[in-house]
Amino acid sequence: MENKRFGYKKPKYRMGRALRDYFTGNMWEHTEPAYRIAPHVWNVGGQDDVSVYLLDTGEGLALIDTGYERTLYLVIDRMYSIGFNPRDVKKIFLTHYHGDHSQGARLLQELAGGKEHCEIWLSKEDELMHQETALSTLPMPCLPYEVTNFYDDNTPIRMGRFTIRTKLCPGHTLGVTSFFFDDTDEETGKTYRCAVHGGMGTGTMYPGSDMGVREHVTPETAFRFVKDCLEMAQWPVDINMSSHLNQTNIDENMPEDTNDYTWFVTDYSWHDMLVNRAEDVMSRYPEQYPDFKWTVPNVE
Repeated sequence: MENKRFGYKKPKYRMGRALRDYFTGNMWEHTEPAYRIAPHVWNVGGQDDVSVYLLDTGEGLALIDTGYERTLYLVIDRMYSIGFNPRDVKKIFLTHYHGDHSQGARLLQELAGGKEHCEIWLSKEDELMHQETALSTLPMPCLPYEVTNFYDDNTPIRMGRFTIRTKLCPGHTLGVTSFFFDDTDEETGKTYRCAVHGGMGTGTMYPGSDMGVREHVTPETAFRFVKDCLEMAQWPVDINMSSHLNQTNIDENMPEDTNDYTWFVTDYSWHDMLVNRAEDVMSRYPEQYPDFKWTVPNVE
């Protein structure tokens, strides 16, 4: 990773684990400031694990994921800290149904005036899993929420200054959805291509994974994940908005000026993250990928 600031780093002891640790789960040790990652986009998750992206569309606010119920107060605080009101959220886009990404959906929707004023979006594939696990404590419990809209990869979502394209990316779950949009800085006139891959966790795709069985993930799903990642890695992306901070080693590379989004503009971060995760899956299937070798290793 020479001369590369961002890269995939294996998860450290972070907020998600602290929530389950009643003895050492000091949440204040895992807080992060809001930081601007694109001209009109901020990460307001407030903790060192799951990203919660706020999009200022010019016609209301949109969120990509909502984080944990227990850290929702941080999301609300971070939104106010940069001058936004959570009551102005009009759309909540969930990358997938897992609780660490969706626990706050219902509460944020209620804060914004209910489903008449704030939509919750999810893939049809993950809505099936959302309903199947609604009464379960796995993979992570969350308050019940009603999905109001489903993604259609052939129909972009238009909201104010943003036109958001979606892509179904099965692997971490069968319904992981990724997002692609351009964002223009009016002061400089520069336009940046932004992307969020909705699910980079590869554990569900390991042979014999219990979680993979629960998610109905098959080896064929894993092989599709590899193919999709290697193809999408070639797509031009200027700003990689990772759904977990470790996926681009953000925690150790926070800009001094949290309003300076240009810190995150790279020509390698998106490519390296996707190739790294594809290679992690490939390494688990030597019969399928007999010539496998690492080309984008983890950050140490």
